[in-house]
Amino acid sequence: MAENEIQIAPLETPEQYHVCEQVQQAIWQSDLLEVTPAHVLISAQRHGGLVLGAFDPTGQMIGCLFGFPGRVAPDNLAAAGAQWQHYSHQMGVLPAWRGQGVGYRLKLAQREWALRQGFEVITWTFDPLEAANSTLNLGKLGAICRCYLRDLYGQMADGLNAGLPTDRFEVTWWIGSARVQERVASGWQPPRLSDLLDAGAVILNPGRVRPDGLVEPGPLNPPEGARLLVEIPVRFQAIKASSHELAQAWRRVVRQACESAFAAGYTACDAVRAEVDGVPRLYYVLENL
Repeated sequence: MAENEIQIAPLETPEQYHVCEQVQQAIWQSDLLEVTPAHVLISAQRHGGLVLGAFDPTGQMIGCLFGFPGRVAPDNLAAAGAQWQHYSHQMGVLPAWRGQGVGYRLKLAQREWALRQGFEVITWTFDPLEAANSTLNLGKLGAICRCYLRDLYGQMADGLNAGLPTDRFEVTWWIGSARVQERVASGWQPPRLSDLLDAGAVILNPGRVRPDGLVEPGPLNPPEGARLLVEIPVRFQAIKASSHELAQAWRRVVRQACESAFAAGYTACDAVRAEVDGVPRLYYVLENL
């Protein structure tokens, strides 16, 4: 299906906002207690927030986005220099529509709206162990991160987060910067792992393939050099379903690697996919920007 057959538009009617509740449930595998209710979305959009829907050619909502204005958090070092921001609280796409550019379209529409409102910065959080989010946010969109938040939301009951600390990256999207303009205009050119390693990049937590084919994180290296790599699982939800112990290990090691790198002045600014020894792998790229 062509991208232009998918429509992105602000929600307008009470019926649309109530459909958005159902779409949230399907995206995050949650009950109604875990979704942002229609009355909050309506009030937020009326008073300076943004609630977008993505609609298929029949008019069915297949994704949604919700954001609102606020102050920049003082511990978000990548957003230093900005006082106010548009905070993007939720963005998701129904499972059947993932991988088709719908989330990217929602974020671009959010960027265009925020630029018209005079914002320089959009920030949001995501689980740093989710591969699709890492490549969209730091790769395709050009956001950066130097803020790791431990167990931000506490225990959550939805299907994607239950059972693990809700650690999050808080990313910063300088929506008018040359970096972001280039990514949007020309598309993302992913780096090559071989080129990064040849140039001296250090993998902080080099993974090891287990006999069962799953990758486990290795011992940590110190954050030294011009460029660092932090490995994350390619399919974290599959790891959770197979081995809760391994999922906990990934959470612990990536937390330690990112916190040590951010404290040493590095910023996560890209992502790289590669096949190593016949196994798909994924790494964050960190630099001293």
